[in-house]
Amino acid sequence: MGQAAAWGSRLWGLVVVVVLCGTAAAAGPGAAPLLCNVSLDSPAGERWLPVLRHFEPAFLRAAVARVIEFCTSIVAQDEKGNIYHGRNLDYDFVDILSKITIDVQFIKSGQIAYQGTTFLGYVGLWTGQSPHKFTVSGDERAGGSWWENAIAAFLNRNYPVSWLVRDTLSRAEDFQSAVLRLADIPIIAEVYYIVGGVSPKEGMVITRNRRGPADLWPLDPLSGAWFRVETNYDHWTTPPPFDDRRTPAMKALNATGQQNINFDTLFQVLSVKPVLNDNTVYTTVMSAAFPEKYQTRIRTMK
Repeated sequence: MGQAAAWGSRLWGLVVVVVLCGTAAAAGPGAAPLLCNVSLDSPAGERWLPVLRHFEPAFLRAAVARVIEFCTSIVAQDEKGNIYHGRNLDYDFVDILSKITIDVQFIKSGQIAYQGTTFLGYVGLWTGQSPHKFTVSGDERAGGSWWENAIAAFLNRNYPVSWLVRDTLSRAEDFQSAVLRLADIPIIAEVYYIVGGVSPKEGMVITRNRRGPADLWPLDPLSGAWFRVETNYDHWTTPPPFDDRRTPAMKALNATGQQNINFDTLFQVLSVKPVLNDNTVYTTVMSAAFPEKYQTRIRTMK
């Protein structure tokens, strides 16, 4: 995902204002990240300047040079048809990333257009929600060489994978249109997009090639498939023994039961080792039907 992040660094100067940032607890296990409001009505080149002045530019560039290595995302439906979405973002650069993790509310005409969790200075989003419409997270999918990614980025002008998340949050009107955009628009590297909606059965794992979908894996609660777990391996394959976060997550979800799944229990599932591990930077739980419940916690275990 280094190529996508490189694109993010190039876009930084183009889409780089936080009108207001609230206070947050000091970074540490279970701490809430800084909450910032970004005005989409402000000129694009000014949106982040007040906050960026408080950080050393070289530090920020180094921190966001490559921000995603492996992750776990879950979308689940309870017995009433409510959709819940949770994710752990993992990376071995946790000491720095935990210090620049922020929740951002993107404001347009005085209303929250969409929101997400990101790293200061990084313009894409790996985690976010469009209120009363859909939620989305992205997980790395290994595939392709650096030169294939470079060709997709610079010759074909494909989307950076995390920028497509943010663009979809900005443009898509509902779950179905979000799935179509995330599945079909050409991107520069392979990825998994996990999407949750507001109505029963609106949950999907999209396995992406650069040019389109390799697989669409929807919720199927009528057949007992009330959740989907995506880590960093195609769901039709077996994860390697040294990195099997899928099996513990599925075991914890089955032990919880569909009748008991909610924000708190989903957070607990994402807290089971090794789903939660020394490289987990943050955990987010969200539901587009209950946008005020969006919650991120910094989870560095050191």
